Amino acid sequence: MPVNRNFLAIGLALVVAVSLMGLTPPQKAEVAAHLQLALGAVGQWVFSPITRYASTAEKNRLVLAQNIELALENMRFREAAWENRRLRDTLGFKQEMVSSQIIPADVVSRDPDQLYDALVINVGREQGVRENMPVVVPEGLVGNILQAEDRTAVVQLIMSSRISAIVQEKRVQGVVSWARGSLFRLNFVDVTSDIEKGDRIVSSGLGGKFPKGLVIGDVIEVREQKRDPLFKEVFLESNVNFGKLEEVFVISSMN
Repeated sequence: MPVNRNFLAIGLALVVAVSLMGLTPPQKAEVAAHLQLALGAVGQWVFSPITRYASTAEKNRLVLAQNIELALENMRFREAAWENRRLRDTLGFKQEMVSSQIIPADVVSRDPDQLYDALVINVGREQGVRENMPVVVPEGLVGNILQAEDRTAVVQLIMSSRISAIVQEKRVQGVVSWARGSLFRLNFVDVTSDIEKGDRIVSSGLGGKFPKGLVIGDVIEVREQKRDPLFKEVFLESNVNFGKLEEVFVISSMN
């Protein structure tokens, strides 16, 4: 006849209790110490994977934030190099290095009907986020803060913006607008400009919406326009995968 497990457990507990009652106080203290060590070991065994996972996630976020810092620094170095080359002989210009502060954020939602319009991130005014702050990833410019709440913010992607831009190598200016997908158009490029495939397009800083030197994309096609012979038709492509953004970085200052 099978033994009821509940009765067996109660019986064992009674035996342990009676045994402990017969021990001297020092013996009871020793048994309690051994039990505490055993429970601590079990707890460590149970929770150590969780602790390791949390630690790894935090390290990954830190590494990604450092990558953003390096990417922004590289953008500034490139822009500073071109400006130095252009101005140092005539103005004795010395570009001062600027510092940036970035706020990491996770993408928590997006409008499925407007994939290339806006997304929501999990940081807001409590973390120092304000309207119009630029948002980036290591690959380049993502957009700007459209609306900031206490703990969330809406990011307007650059597909919905017209961005004052400049060809970094040639200093040719224009206005970037979205064409389709990751393809953009650089408008108002004079037909006499020497812009060519592979040139990098960065924000010019004009208009005050985006700071100077943030990467928008690289030129992939340049052609003449029959309908408007005064301007070239220039297309550039962003390296940002807007459809798969999971983590972005808000630039709270670049000065």
